[in-house]
Amino acid sequence: MDTSVHKLLLALARESISSSLGLVSTEVYESLMKNPSALFKEKRGLFVTLKKRERENVFSLRGCIGNLFGLSSLTESVASLAREAAFHDPRFPPVRLDELSALVIEISVLSKPKRIASPDAIRIGIDGVILSKGSNRAVFLPQVAPEQGWDTETMLENLCMKAGLSPFAWKDSRCELEVFQAEVFSEVH
Repeated sequence: MDTSVHKLLLALARESISSSLGLVSTEVYESLMKNPSALFKEKRGLFVTLKKRERENVFSLRGCIGNLFGLSSLTESVASLAREAAFHDPRFPPVRLDELSALVIEISVLSKPKRIASPDAIRIGIDGVILSKGSNRAVFLPQVAPEQGWDTETMLENLCMKAGLSPFAWKDSRCELEVFQAEVFSEVH
């Protein structure tokens, strides 16, 4: 995707949140739905992450919702996941109107996950990781480990805890690992 597509998807995400707060029309969404190019019709895994600007170059997580597999078109996914991240992430209260100007939107468009045989195959900063053991599952996007300063082991330990498992469950042979890559773009460059 080129930067013009990135800008359009970011504008769509912001419009979706703003319109839910009663601020703007849905002209970006309507335009994309009326004249969709093949790209905007694609079904891709996608996450919308909201960060709150605390001060210059300092951000805190404010919401993140996504799906690993494309369930609807790129246009519909960006619009709905932006609203979900803003108003339905169970870790945070719903975004308020007075927070909107401090929000920075980041979108991650995912490749299809591939199972790996060993944690040694994980490339920190390149691969997102899905960890599954029984009915427990958790995911980290590729940017999470570098943002936290984690090496592979620390990332896997945190992923296990996110999945509700012991930190060392990733060493169990019944634990499955998958990796994916993401095209990540944000309102902050």
